[in-house]
Amino acid sequence: VNGSVLHVAVRAVELPENARLETVQYPFRAPYLETGKDIGYVAVPSHEGCLIPTGPAQLGTTDFWHWEDVRHSAMSCKRETMSTMPFYGGQKGGLGYTAILETTDDFDLEYLINSNFQHAFEASGKQSPYPYIACAWPVWLSQKGILGYERRMRFEFATGLDYVGMAKAYRREALSRGHLVTLREKAEARPQIARLAGAPYLAYYAGYPHLPPGYPGFEHTYKQLQDVIDDLAGPMGLERAFVHFWGAYTTQPPGCLPFDTAPGPVEDLAEAVRKCRDHGFLFTLYNDISAQLEETNLWMPELMWKTPDGNVRPGRRWCRTCSSQYVDLLAKHMPEVVARLGLEAAYVDCINGGFTDECYDPDHPLTRTQDREARMAFYEYLHSLGLIFGGEHIGWWNAAVLEYSNGVGVAPYTHPLLQKFPVPLYHLVFHDALVPFCSAGDDYTTNYGTAFEDKVLRDLLRGIPPMYFLNLWDHAKWRRKIQDSYAVMSEPAAAVMYDEMLSHELLTEDMMVQRSTFSSGVEVTVNLDEVEREGLPGKGYRVTGLASGRHEGHFQRQLQTRQRND
Repeated sequence: VNGSVLHVAVRAVELPENARLETVQYPFRAPYLETGKDIGYVAVPSHEGCLIPTGPAQLGTTDFWHWEDVRHSAMSCKRETMSTMPFYGGQKGGLGYTAILETTDDFDLEYLINSNFQHAFEASGKQSPYPYIACAWPVWLSQKGILGYERRMRFEFATGLDYVGMAKAYRREALSRGHLVTLREKAEARPQIARLAGAPYLAYYAGYPHLPPGYPGFEHTYKQLQDVIDDLAGPMGLERAFVHFWGAYTTQPPGCLPFDTAPGPVEDLAEAVRKCRDHGFLFTLYNDISAQLEETNLWMPELMWKTPDGNVRPGRRWCRTCSSQYVDLLAKHMPEVVARLGLEAAYVDCINGGFTDECYDPDHPLTRTQDREARMAFYEYLHSLGLIFGGEHIGWWNAAVLEYSNGVGVAPYTHPLLQKFPVPLYHLVFHDALVPFCSAGDDYTTNYGTAFEDKVLRDLLRGIPPMYFLNLWDHAKWRRKIQDSYAVMSEPAAAVMYDEMLSHELLTEDMMVQRSTFSSGVEVTVNLDEVEREGLPGKGYRVTGLASGRHEGHFQRQLQTRQRND
């Protein structure tokens, strides 16, 4: 099959009278790999990317229990509704395939994660007659209850194909469709992009947007924000930073203005922005026009997503506003905000995910294609104000117009089984198109999923800076860790920001030692283990190819004890 291409299309669906199409699943669970027999893996685009191995899973003891126990349950099946890219692949015995979806506005992906569907038989007390398998397949979503248009995909087969080759096959697709525009190209129109290079993402939280300004216990001042910026550039010695302030407004989403003057005059806030610019930092405020919070007076059901039965779409507290309204809502405020503060960057929450949706409101109906187009118009509007732009989560169709995003890492949103085997598929495709920061729910101030030192090593390997979400008044608690991660990560991340990630390797079967290479010649090797492996000390790293020479080091853990004799 080396070099062969198989084209697949769903051209028509015949429905009974008065029936409504929901999904078409074709090709269904094919090709699949049988666990313990077809030794290899399936690679899937869950957030940054994950593997589903079909051979022995070498994990820590409790992780191993989780891997073995959960795959016997309904959690061994996964519907991926926010795929970051429209491809997946499989590999065994030197052969592999890349499955590339060519029609991408209406689809989910579904996975079996080493599953034999035992959960479907348990109620009757039976054992599953099926083998354990791993596979991925497309779920073609209807367009307003009908097929709407032909759905197409293709399988590209090759010998010696691994997950890197699968990502590169899709990268060629992204380039051909205009979904990959490099940061160098974007910087021609927005030169402030250069200040993202190696800049740690420092999000300082002051209660907004979750709480109204002045909420007891969240008091702060703009002078306090100025002091933090001066500390970053002065005693802490940072030459690069991206400061993201969650505050400044009196009205919660989807509004914002007027400015909140309780923490000080607007001029004090503008001075914080000016200090960032003078220090070579970037600054942005938090904005969100997708949310409508039931506790506020900005409750506008006429602007919300509607379901086919005409009701307001339930849930998604932070994604209630239909995307058809985005530009009009932001245009009410953002020009004044930019003019008053001199902003050069924007952050607008909750609108970047790989998912799109349909709206059935008769005044602003949308297909998923029109939803995507509405979001693209929103990005173009922000760029028209001279701003670089990013937000939370990421997709493939908007990588061409975003400069940065958080939410690319696997935790905490990824399926718990898939979290065990992350690989940087997204970085292998889009590393040179934007700065793909880790997940906001797994930033450097949390202990969810990954220890601090492992986050440093993980993101060093991916060629991205660290990301901190912290209360403004807690800055002093995190100074040392911000400095430590900056010292290790800033120069390498700056050196490779415009680079394509050429390769990523798992140098040991247990994934503890990994290496990545970049198009400028920078190579990063890390050891995530506690003990020396492959010539690297425990929790160690080595970076070569930098202009300043070779960088290497490791984390040391020391417990200091003291005995008292009273």
